[in-house]
Amino acid sequence: MNFNYQMRFSKTGRARFIAHLDTLSCLMRAIRRAGFGFALTQGMRPKPVLSLAMPLGVGVEGEDEICDFSLQQRAPLTELAKKLGNELPQGMELKSVGPSFDRTKSASRVESVSYRIEFANAPAWFSEAARRYNEESAIVLLRKRPKGDKEVDIKKYVREVELSTGEAEPQGITFDMAVTSEGTGRPDEIIEALAGICGEEIKISRIVRTAIDIKEEPPPAPARPGRHGRTAYRGKRR
Repeated sequence: MNFNYQMRFSKTGRARFIAHLDTLSCLMRAIRRAGFGFALTQGMRPKPVLSLAMPLGVGVEGEDEICDFSLQQRAPLTELAKKLGNELPQGMELKSVGPSFDRTKSASRVESVSYRIEFANAPAWFSEAARRYNEESAIVLLRKRPKGDKEVDIKKYVREVELSTGEAEPQGITFDMAVTSEGTGRPDEIIEALAGICGEEIKISRIVRTAIDIKEEPPPAPARPGRHGRTAYRGKRR
C-alpha cells in the first residue's frame, strides 16, 4: 500500500537556475536523506513516485510550487515537515506538506498559472502598451522550437495584464495564464508581445510564478446497479 503526500515549496534566488529534472533530483534526495522510503512505479524499471504539478522555466522563481509523492509507509507529519525542510537545498523552502487523497496527480489538473514580472526599467509608454494588449482580440507570435517554428496566439492563454505601479510593489505586471489541452504560453512571450506593440525593449529584473491553480477532481462515478438490485463490479469474476 502506498501513502500519498503533497508538498508546497518555494524556489527563489539562485535556485531559480535549477532546471526541471535537477529540481526533481533535489526533491528526491531531500526525501531520502530525511529517512523516508519512496513507493516505486511498476514495470521493468521502477522509479520513485514523485512529480511536479508543472515545470518551472530556468530563471523563473516560484512562490508556491506543488510536488506530489508517495511513500512506502505512513509518515508522522510533524517529523516529515521538519526533516524534509532541513534537507532542501538553499533557495528551496518548504511551505507545507500533508497527505493527499486525490485519485489523480496535480500535473493532470492544472487549470492556470499566475505570474508577476518586475521591470528593471519601466518605459513611460508601458501603461499604453498594456491597455492596447488588453483590447486586442488576437496577438500572434512566432515561437521558435528545435522541431520547427510555430505561430501562437498568446491571447488564447493570457486575456489581460494588470499593472503594478504602487510604492509597495516593484513596477511590473501580473497576469493569469491558462493551461489548456492545446498547450499554454510563456511569460517571456507576454513581454515580447508588449514590446512589439510599442517597438521598444523592456528589461526584466524578475519573473515569478506566484500560484498554480489546480481544478477539483470530479466525484467518483457511483456503482452501477446490476440485476436484482445488486451492485455490478467491473472486472473479472473469480
